[in-house]
Amino acid sequence: MRLRSATFAALAIIALTTPSALADGVAGLKAYEAGDYATALKEFMPLAQAGQPSAQAAIGQMYLDGHGVPQDPIQAAAWLEKAAGGGNARARAQIGALYATGTGVQQDEMKASYWLLKAANQNVRQSQRFMAQRFYTGLGVPRDLAQSFLYAALSAKQGDPEGQQMLNILAKEMTPADQARAQGLLQGWQPSNN
Repeated sequence: MRLRSATFAALAIIALTTPSALADGVAGLKAYEAGDYATALKEFMPLAQAGQPSAQAAIGQMYLDGHGVPQDPIQAAAWLEKAAGGGNARARAQIGALYATGTGVQQDEMKASYWLLKAANQNVRQSQRFMAQRFYTGLGVPRDLAQSFLYAALSAKQGDPEGQQMLNILAKEMTPADQARAQGLLQGWQPSNN
């Protein structure tokens, strides 16, 4: 019993000193919210370098905004893309927007749609609206009114007035077959981290 307790204590100490245990970045977040960007950077950087997506996203946002570091959209994009690859929803939305505008990266509508769609599927409202617009126009994705309806409905459900406006436009343009397909997509939709 004593050996088991000692083993557990040793494992707990090891677990509490690993980057995954520090993954919440509470100290960095508190410093950031207080405007102490130097401390936030100091807290987030080791976590970001260890591959923690939320810390990578925070570093990327700091570079994008010039908080605690010189404003550098290229560095921002690099950190945000790492975080996006790790599944961070906000980073996916942000890197998608950077690809759409060509900020810090070469403009690429297909990559923009790729990342925005991932964020939309993680229930990021603004990305859902952007994907509704992209599916409507065929920007970076094939034009698909049913998919446009799906993402407009999801953003509208979260209170986005532009999502509701898209639904009104789509209602006038969709065929009954499009509408039926859209309803099926909406009924089957579940948030996803993939």
